[in-house]
Amino acid sequence: MELRDAGTQAPLAGSPLAIRPGDWRGAVTAQRGRLLLGQARDLLHPLRDVAVVAYSGGRIMAFATAKASENGSFALILPAHLLDGTQRQVVHVGIAGSDYLLRDGTITLGHKSGIASPALHPVALAGKRIRIKISTPNLKEAQAWGDFHFANSLRRSFEKIGHSVAVDTQDSWYANPHDEDVVIALRGRHRYKTDPAKINIMWLISHPDRIDPAEYADYDHVAVASDIYCAQLRASGLPSVSTLHQAVDAGLFTADPALPRKPACLFVGNSRREYRTMVRWCLQRNIPLELYGGGWDGIVAPDLVRAQNIANDELAGYYASHLILLNDHWDSMRDNGFISNRMFDGSAVATPILTDKVQGLAEVFGDTISTAETIDAFEAVIKDCLANPAPYLARARDAQRIVLAHHTFDHRAVELNAIIEQVTKP
Repeated sequence: MELRDAGTQAPLAGSPLAIRPGDWRGAVTAQRGRLLLGQARDLLHPLRDVAVVAYSGGRIMAFATAKASENGSFALILPAHLLDGTQRQVVHVGIAGSDYLLRDGTITLGHKSGIASPALHPVALAGKRIRIKISTPNLKEAQAWGDFHFANSLRRSFEKIGHSVAVDTQDSWYANPHDEDVVIALRGRHRYKTDPAKINIMWLISHPDRIDPAEYADYDHVAVASDIYCAQLRASGLPSVSTLHQAVDAGLFTADPALPRKPACLFVGNSRREYRTMVRWCLQRNIPLELYGGGWDGIVAPDLVRAQNIANDELAGYYASHLILLNDHWDSMRDNGFISNRMFDGSAVATPILTDKVQGLAEVFGDTISTAETIDAFEAVIKDCLANPAPYLARARDAQRIVLAHHTFDHRAVELNAIIEQVTKP
């Protein structure tokens, strides 16, 4: 069934019509005579417009388009005769292609009968005030911390589905206790003291070795960026735990596929006060390398470091303009199956990646990512890729499809939203 705009006869969003149950959200937020205002979203595809339909007695009365780019807002005009009739008439407002009736979407009309719809007040689409807690010390240092950019990408995706969201650095963790319904702690270096009256969710994205097992009991749900470690926590008796891998900001990590790629390796990372293995291997085997990061003084020649850092909004361009992106993991992450965020970011722009071998990699990326555990294997992969890049670029495009289909922050916001809705508080 194809739905068309009554005036322009253009196909409406959601047409042709196929019913899909679940994962919709919306509300009628105000009524002004014949005008209904509201919001409606497809949580599985938050960037798509949806068609809102008003119907009564089995007949369709009016359509409107809820624009994803405008936070799902719509304005629907009911036919004039609905207000002029002497009989009471009930109109329902839902989303075309769904089984979902909008909140406050049952409107009773009929002025001459003395029956009017109840007063409607503007409400948030999802109605939650979420604060994301990160271990970044303060805003002054925030730009240098990956957690800050990670949290803000998640914030933007939450806002697309109607939540009110803020990111708190460590110095402001407890500054706004009356302005939060939900706390999402991106577990970093320090433990956050939860308030049991709030909905508390931990998203463990790295360093599981730093956490006292007793800390998990502070949270209503623990999301873990590792299938392997999630299974371990479940086996230990943790009652509410699920896998939630890291993700990419698909709006940020995009690049022109025709961008020329330098025949060199790219490594972006600080030294961690050590001679990181892949950097050392490149120098030992005279492999072309472009290095960005801090703390390399006294470890490599000063002229080898191109810059101390790359701005987060410029990373995609650097990744997309190199033929090979190098990646490594902390020991605790590698052994416990925590896949680095760089794997998702680099794959989003279809750049071939060479990484150390991490548990659970194939379960997420299949055979699209190259790995090396020895200097000889490392050199062999790089020389082969530089000499014959086509198959590596083809595998990188497969990795891109995997990431954009399953591992964006828009996906994670919808998944976390489902977790939030399942939590009940006394």
